[in-house]
Amino acid sequence: MAQQHGESLKQALDTLRTHKMRSALTVFGVVLGVGVIMLVAALITGFDYNIQENIKQYGVDTAFISRWSQGMHGNPPLEERLRKPLVLDDQRAILESCTAVKNVTAFLMPPWMQTHSVRTKAGEVQAIDFRGVQPNFGQVYANASTLEGRFMSEGDDLHREKVVMLGENVAPVLFPEGHPVGKDVMIDGADFLVIGVVEKPKGGFGMGDEDRRILIPLSTMKKMYPSADEVSMRMQAFPGLLQQAVDQAREVLERRRGVPFGGKDNFSISTAEEQVAEFHKIMLMVYLAMIVLSAVGLLIGGVGVMNIMLVSV
Repeated sequence: MAQQHGESLKQALDTLRTHKMRSALTVFGVVLGVGVIMLVAALITGFDYNIQENIKQYGVDTAFISRWSQGMHGNPPLEERLRKPLVLDDQRAILESCTAVKNVTAFLMPPWMQTHSVRTKAGEVQAIDFRGVQPNFGQVYANASTLEGRFMSEGDDLHREKVVMLGENVAPVLFPEGHPVGKDVMIDGADFLVIGVVEKPKGGFGMGDEDRRILIPLSTMKKMYPSADEVSMRMQAFPGLLQQAVDQAREVLERRRGVPFGGKDNFSISTAEEQVAEFHKIMLMVYLAMIVLSAVGLLIGGVGVMNIMLVSV
């Protein structure tokens, strides 16, 4: 029996040596297929980790409020474009009427029709994530920790001060020598004083290009761009009361924005979990594409094995 197995092994090795190309094709196909499967698993695990990190960064008890429907679409339908913007009075109404809401911060985006940049003599950063924020921005956003300097104050917002906080990845481009606090930058042609640097999020899968953040007081943004009206809000609920806070805020906004009973909301409120679900849809498509690639790799290996078996027989 042992001799028979030895002869079979010797014959198999002779076949491999005789048909080196087919043997190499077999190994390549199997390795490719298995490798792609391992890559898929690693990517899915990495995506999930980063998404969970982003939930922590944004806060598990928070929800995002906008006039736009949430989702991965760059060209909103006409119905959404015709919706009236949210206003700061909406923020105040939510804070006054919703008992489950702990805090609400609003931020204002500049006009979308132009590219915004920040520069110094040492460098320039374009396509920045530029927004006007309120002093409580850092209280609601768990990913707005100050790395250096200070956050903007009530006085900065009240007096429309030209002060700015730079994203962690923006600061070294503008100030290669370091220590940007107390120095001037130019944003869209206007001079601003740097008061702080915002630490970049730990999660790598960003919801927004937060490494390139440029934050100024909301009132200053409105002064710079009088036509800017794109107000969005992030709402923070008391621990364990997020769904109740969402329901209360929705009721307030439906009343203020004239949504008829049973009608479609002309705004959106999305929790971090709902935003994560959107990323999962993309991940599913990536996963399916990788499965197809894996199948192709294994098929190549299978063809190689079949050829060797046919030749051997």
